[in-house]
Amino acid sequence: MHNRITARLLTFLVVGSALVVVACGNSDADSSNTDAGPSLGGSSATSSGGAGDTPGGGTASSSGGNADSSGGDGTATSSGASADSSGGGGTATSSGASGGSGGTTSASGGSAGNAGGASGGSAGRGGRGGDAQGGATSSRGGAATGGRATAGTGGSSAAGSGGRSDAAGGSASGGDGGQSGGATGGGDTGGATSGGGLTEPAASQGCGQDPPADGPSTIDVGGSTREYILRLPQGYDAATPNRIIFAFHGASGSADQVDKGDPPRSDLEPTGPYFGIRDVADQQTIFVAGQASGGWSSSDIEYVQVLLDHLKGELCIDTQRIFATGFSMGGMMTITVACSLSDVFRAVAPMSGALQNGCPEGGPIAYWSSHGTSDSTIDMSQGEDARDEFVRRNHCQPDTAPTDPEGCVSYQGCDAGYPVEWCPFDGAHEPPPFSGSAIWAFLSRF
Repeated sequence: MHNRITARLLTFLVVGSALVVVACGNSDADSSNTDAGPSLGGSSATSSGGAGDTPGGGTASSSGGNADSSGGDGTATSSGASADSSGGGGTATSSGASGGSGGTTSASGGSAGNAGGASGGSAGRGGRGGDAQGGATSSRGGAATGGRATAGTGGSSAAGSGGRSDAAGGSASGGDGGQSGGATGGGDTGGATSGGGLTEPAASQGCGQDPPADGPSTIDVGGSTREYILRLPQGYDAATPNRIIFAFHGASGSADQVDKGDPPRSDLEPTGPYFGIRDVADQQTIFVAGQASGGWSSSDIEYVQVLLDHLKGELCIDTQRIFATGFSMGGMMTITVACSLSDVFRAVAPMSGALQNGCPEGGPIAYWSSHGTSDSTIDMSQGEDARDEFVRRNHCQPDTAPTDPEGCVSYQGCDAGYPVEWCPFDGAHEPPPFSGSAIWAFLSRF
């Protein structure tokens, strides 16, 4: 009896010791979740990274869960691991989770310790089967005490197996003090977004083709012959996507007046070609002077669309950088373009304009505008009403901050990449004296 009791006691101590060793045996934490099985209603898997704490720089990692859903949208998320190191830079990584059929994925970067940093998570994979859009990814660099914040790396995403090859890329936001990155489908070839509202060029179908003749031309729009003037940059390269700027003349002006830079009215000074913009633009910018048929109106949206589609088929145009500007009635046409074609045009710059017959609901668009404080033809309050429409659309705050040139303001808190700038100036019904330089400075940011 005594021997049996002694043997059982020794067995208990050995097993207990093993449990203690298993529980305490590692200073680094490495955690990965299990897969969630198929579910008709959409399954989800979640994994949180472990924490490492060592004098020489701990490492923590977490791999995202896998959700597979045959009857609903699977969702998988992975949160970044945290690393705390008193003697060296800690590292935190997080790999994106994979979504189910059409599922979403997300991965957040880990937080940094005393002197450490954090690298953003990688993008999740697109859902399996059917039409799969890349899941949204985000990575945020953590700020270390006494250190600096670094941007997370922009994630990427791809179509799932069986999905289309043209699935839209997921977006990625950068860390504090960093930039944002990601990929968006769209345009003729799509483009990748990056910090400050910039995008990678997206080539039109006309890239690689011999360009049309520079100068006046015509196009058929719904059975009517319409005119326009085309100006290509010196040394135009048919293999390089170019931005394109449409310019609309005032009621008493013409495409020829805009193209030559003559004054909009006889009592005004010349502005320079295309309101002075062409004189300061780079050599990767195409200019188009539109010609109204009587006067500009909302019906001319068809003219703009047909003309743009025509030029995209003949020229190498960056479909992510399509812009418009105009003065007076041309400013009104520019605002109409912003209202109706915000999914096509990246930014607009109307001068002394106003809303025409309301403004159809649409998405945000970068917006710059000017107005003379003594304008008796189109009162400045009408320009303010148009401005306020895009302050609302771009989700800006009412607060403003001074910006260049002097007298201009920039609205605060707008959607990233969609600023609103307002430039009232001491003048009447006329383009501002800084039109060329200020408009180019604004448009060339995108």
